[in-house]
Amino acid sequence: MKHKIAVYANGWNMESLRQAMTGIRKYAALEDFDVFVFLSFASYSDYDSLNRGQLNLYKLPDMRDFDGIIVLSTMINSPQTAVELCLKAKELQIPVVSVGMEIDGIPSIRVSNREGMHDLVTHLVEQHNVKKVLFMGGTDDHVDSNERLEVTREVMGSHGLQFGDEDICYGFWGNAEPAQIVRRMLSSGKPLPDAIICANDVMALGTASELLRQGIKLPDDMIVTGYDHASNGITFYPSLSTVTPNFSEVGYQCCEMIFHQIRGEAFEQQVMIPSTFVRGESCRCRGDQGEVNYEKIRKQFCQTSYQNHLQFSLLEMRERLLGLRITELTDYPSLKPVLNRHYQGSHECEGETFSLVMCPDFFENPLAKEEELFGEPFTDPFEPIVCFENGVANMNAHIHGKELIPNYKKEAGIQHTYYFCVLHSYQYDYGYFVITDDVFLLEGDSLYNYLEKLQQALIQLRGNLRLDMLNQDLKRIYDKDPMTGLYTRFVYENKVGPIYDDCIQKNQPMTVMFVDINYMKRINDQFGHLQGDIAIRIVANAIRDYLRPDWIGVRFGGDEFLIIAPDTDEASASALKEQILSELEENNRSSSRPYKITASCAYVVTDPSAGKVLEDYVREADQLMYKIKQEVHAKDGQPRG
Repeated sequence: MKHKIAVYANGWNMESLRQAMTGIRKYAALEDFDVFVFLSFASYSDYDSLNRGQLNLYKLPDMRDFDGIIVLSTMINSPQTAVELCLKAKELQIPVVSVGMEIDGIPSIRVSNREGMHDLVTHLVEQHNVKKVLFMGGTDDHVDSNERLEVTREVMGSHGLQFGDEDICYGFWGNAEPAQIVRRMLSSGKPLPDAIICANDVMALGTASELLRQGIKLPDDMIVTGYDHASNGITFYPSLSTVTPNFSEVGYQCCEMIFHQIRGEAFEQQVMIPSTFVRGESCRCRGDQGEVNYEKIRKQFCQTSYQNHLQFSLLEMRERLLGLRITELTDYPSLKPVLNRHYQGSHECEGETFSLVMCPDFFENPLAKEEELFGEPFTDPFEPIVCFENGVANMNAHIHGKELIPNYKKEAGIQHTYYFCVLHSYQYDYGYFVITDDVFLLEGDSLYNYLEKLQQALIQLRGNLRLDMLNQDLKRIYDKDPMTGLYTRFVYENKVGPIYDDCIQKNQPMTVMFVDINYMKRINDQFGHLQGDIAIRIVANAIRDYLRPDWIGVRFGGDEFLIIAPDTDEASASALKEQILSELEENNRSSSRPYKITASCAYVVTDPSAGKVLEDYVREADQLMYKIKQEVHAKDGQPRG
C-alpha cells in the first residue's frame, strides 16, 4: 500500500532539510511513500503576528491523513509548536518522530553535537595553537546551541585555557547580528580572539565576511569556524572548517523508526547520530587535504555560476512580471486566468507540477477585516487558482475531501516530495503554494523571496479591490442626491453629454424635460422646511417611478428636476409628463396635508439632424417650464416661488 509521510520543517534551514530529505527519499524508494513537507518561515524575531501566520501552516494538514509524522523540532523555531505537534500525533496514535528535541513519550532522533564539536575545538587548540576563543551561539535557550557551547567550554578547560561568560555572544542564527558583533569587537580596543567558533555556518559566513571587509586576513589573523557543513561554506574562501550533523543519516533513521511503528515492531526510542568534524581552510588547513576537495568544488561552482546567474535573473524577471500582472487586476475573477497564462508562458523555476490554492473570501470581501473572515486557520473553503500537472495547466482542478493537492493521485512505484508554503497577511492565512520534487525555487533563498513577492502582490491586489469598492461607494454617495435618490448636478455635467452624443450618432431623438415644484416658497414659509423636504421627495418619487433604466433623473436645483430620456419621441415625452403630474394629483387626493403639491413641467424633443448642442435644448426646456410656471402663478394670482 502506498504511504504518505508528513514532515514539519522550516525554510530557514533548507541546507539541513535538503540533507535530511536525501535520507528520507532513499528510504521512500524502499517502502514507496510520498513525502509532504510543511515548510514555514517562522523565525526568532519580534514579529509575533508574522510568525503566527507562518506557524499556522502546521494546522493545514489533517494528521490522520498521514501514516507517519516527522517533526524537525529544533528547526521550526518554536519549541512550543514542536511539542504540540508531537503530542497531537501521539494522541491520534499516528507514528511520530521528533528530530532534535527529546519529548516525553515521543520517539526521537538527536544529532550528538559532542563528537564533531569536540574534535573541532580540540583541532583548533592542538593543531593551530588557539588559546583564546569567542563562542557565537544561536540563542541562549536553544538546546543545540547550548550543547555546542558546553563542549567548547569543556575542551578549553581540559587544556587549561580560560573561557568565561565574556567569551560568549549570540548571533540569532543569522548573518546581520554577527556583523555587528564583529564591528563592536574591533572598535573595543580589546585583544582579538584567536578564533571565533560559531554555532552554525550562516553566522560563521556573516562573521568571516565582515572580518574580511574590515581588513582582517583569514585565516592568518583569525580563525572562524561553523556548524552544518552548508554548501555556501564549502564554496566560500577560505572554506569553512565546520561540523556536519549527518542529516542524511538522520532522515533515513527517521523513516526507519516510523515504519517500525507502522509495523508494530520493537525499536530503540531514542537514537543519537554522531556529528563529524570537517576540516576546511578557515582553520589554516589546506584545501586539498582532508574529507573534502574544496578546490575541485569551487571550480565546479565557478563553471556553473553563470548558468545559475541566468536562472536567478530569469526568476527575478518572472517574479516582477507576476507582481505586475496581479497588481494591475481590477477584479478577483480575473486572477485565475491571468495567473494560468503567466505560468503557461514559463514555469521552469516552479517545476512541471505545482499549485496555488487560496480562500476566495479574502478577495471577494475586501472590505471585511481579516479577523472577521478567518476563525481557525484553514477552516474556510479553499480553491485551486493555479494547478499545473506535468507542465499543463488544469483550469478545472479541484481538491478532493481532505487532500491538500488538487487532483492528487498516489502513483505506485513513483515517489514524490511536495513542499507546502503558506500565504498570509500577518497571522491570517489565506492560501498556500505547493511545489513538487527538486526544483530551482528550493535553491538558496529563492523560495522565501518568491513567496514574499507573491504575497506582496496579492495583498496589494486586495488593497486595490478594497480601494475600488470604497471609491464606488463614494461615487454612489457623490452621484446620488441623499434626499431624493436622484442623480446630482455633477452627474448631469459628466454623463448627459455622452448620452446626447450617442443619440446623435444613432440618429435617435432624446427628451429633455424640466419639472419645478409650484409654490415651494409658500410651503416652506407657512408649513416649515420639513414639509418642504417632504414635497421635494414626493415629486422626486413621482419622477423615479416612471424612469426607464437608461433614463436619468437629476435634482437640478433645490426644487427643480431635469429628466434626460434618450430614444424617445413626442408621444413618449408627453406620456411621461402626464404620468408624473397624474401621480402628484393622486397623492394630493389621498393625503390629509393642508396644502397641495403641484409642479410645472415642460420638455423638448431633440432633432439629431438640427446641429444643435445639448445646452440649446436644456435652455429651451427650461424657458418653456418657466413660461408654464408664470402662467400657473398668474392664474392663481400668486407670486412665483
